[in-house]
Amino acid sequence: MGNNSEKPGVLVSRLKLVLVISVFLGPMLAAFIWYYGFDASQAPAGKSNHALLIQPAVPLGAFENMRFGQDPVNQESLKKFWTVVHLVKQPCDEVCQKSIYNTRQTRIAVGKDSGRIQRYLILQDIDLLDRLQTGHGDASFLIDSGQGLEDQIRSIVRKNNLGANDAILIDPLGNAMMAIPADLDPRLFLKDLKKLLKISRIG
Repeated sequence: MGNNSEKPGVLVSRLKLVLVISVFLGPMLAAFIWYYGFDASQAPAGKSNHALLIQPAVPLGAFENMRFGQDPVNQESLKKFWTVVHLVKQPCDEVCQKSIYNTRQTRIAVGKDSGRIQRYLILQDIDLLDRLQTGHGDASFLIDSGQGLEDQIRSIVRKNNLGANDAILIDPLGNAMMAIPADLDPRLFLKDLKKLLKISRIG
């Protein structure tokens, strides 16, 4: 009679193969789960993101916004950068100013990788330009036309019940993938951002 049980040598070889595959694919799988799968309330302590993941991430469609003092921005402008977007209403109260200040400080704190991050401040009122431009020279100031990038961001804010002063993080592929609460400690967002920059192969 034939013996259907596997020989010990074959079994050991297969276990070694599984181990080798795990070593290479394990970190990639962990990064994928962190990027797309973990909700802050469900992830294990010490391993969760602090900002809010937008699930599923939202691919942004075509848009064009006029930019003060520079060329217009469009879908192509998002490529190769991590982009933080603020919808800035008039008046920009204390909470609004704090939110914008926090993302500026976070970008600075990233250090040598700060060039991989850009910030868009979309203004509903042109009178805010002089008030904000001095303290936020790193940002691009866009005109809220009602049909540009701001229209898509507002839709994301509504669908995810986000705060009016929360910022949105867009990945280098043009997907809105994270919301940054206005009251989030910038040191916590910095941890999230460093993780993303570390695992990102683009942008």
